[in-house]
Amino acid sequence: MQGLMVLYLVSFVLGILIVARVWRANTLDGVLTLFLPFYVFYALYKYWGDADHDIRWPLLAQIIVSAILLWNVYHIAPTLIDPHLAAVQSQGAEDGDQADEDNSATRPVRSSAAAQGKTLPGSATMQGKVPAQASEAEPPPRPATAAELNDLAAHVLFLRGRFVREAIGMRLDIPRGQHLLAGTDARNTDTALRGEVDAHLIGWMIAVDRTITDPNLRIVRLRWRHDGLVAGDAADPAALLDIAHAHSPAPRLAGSGGTLVRYDVAPEREGSTIIWSEERQPEGAATSAHDCHALRLARKGVLEFSIVGVDANAATACTTELRALVATVRFDPESDYPAQIQGEHLAPYSLSGMVTQTQ
Repeated sequence: MQGLMVLYLVSFVLGILIVARVWRANTLDGVLTLFLPFYVFYALYKYWGDADHDIRWPLLAQIIVSAILLWNVYHIAPTLIDPHLAAVQSQGAEDGDQADEDNSATRPVRSSAAAQGKTLPGSATMQGKVPAQASEAEPPPRPATAAELNDLAAHVLFLRGRFVREAIGMRLDIPRGQHLLAGTDARNTDTALRGEVDAHLIGWMIAVDRTITDPNLRIVRLRWRHDGLVAGDAADPAALLDIAHAHSPAPRLAGSGGTLVRYDVAPEREGSTIIWSEERQPEGAATSAHDCHALRLARKGVLEFSIVGVDANAATACTTELRALVATVRFDPESDYPAQIQGEHLAPYSLSGMVTQTQ
């Protein structure tokens, strides 16, 4: 901001110098140069080579300064001309803070509730950032009422294009036909619908023709577990089922909960990606549910994509959808899954343990 002010000041001073030199030669020319934008080029031609009134050098300097100024405004400081983009960058800063907490984004189409100071049901925005006394006084999270959900829908910030999380060195392309909530907006919306806080949630994606008030939303949840490098490989499907049935559950992924029944699409690893869908029997439910998962391994954790609660017919197609989505993920070289894992900080569970969600 200070650099832009300096450039504005230099351009203004050069403009005054140009007008002053022309004014001394002819008052009318000076007035016209001051008030008519392109008259300066006539003055340039008229007084070219005049030692006392030539303006070619200050005019050239002003053009250069103006070009630098415009380049900075449109490339270095776009928030000065797009206040909505400022909200996106503010959202990204909040995401970075959340990534640090877990260790213990495009373009906008609506304004942010957080930017407007809205208090939302079950909001986790300030969790971990307030004194313990204040946290104890906060009510537990709960599903939003219809009125609260409508208010939230009117203010959350959806993104299109590209979602970037600089804190973990990741970027992905949001598919055409989809839009995404990031950071605080994603967590507030997820909490408002489910009545539970997901501290690992970093993104929440739905179809562009849907809003958060629509029933039966098909949601792709993006979650980041900052537990360290997940080593090992996933066992074969039969062995994974045996592991899931023989060990105590340790839920780590978004899902329907309950007991793992079978795999609709068996877990398959391709490099740093593993994708599958599974049938689960939630506790107390009369029917089973199907969940789709894709994991993108990284140096310091795992990026998860999950679609929870699809029907049996969609249990195969959803893995195709997640495969296309995870293929667009890019991590910075220093954050990507390494070829050699010696010396890396390892997660307290293996890849098989994460897939089966066991101890």
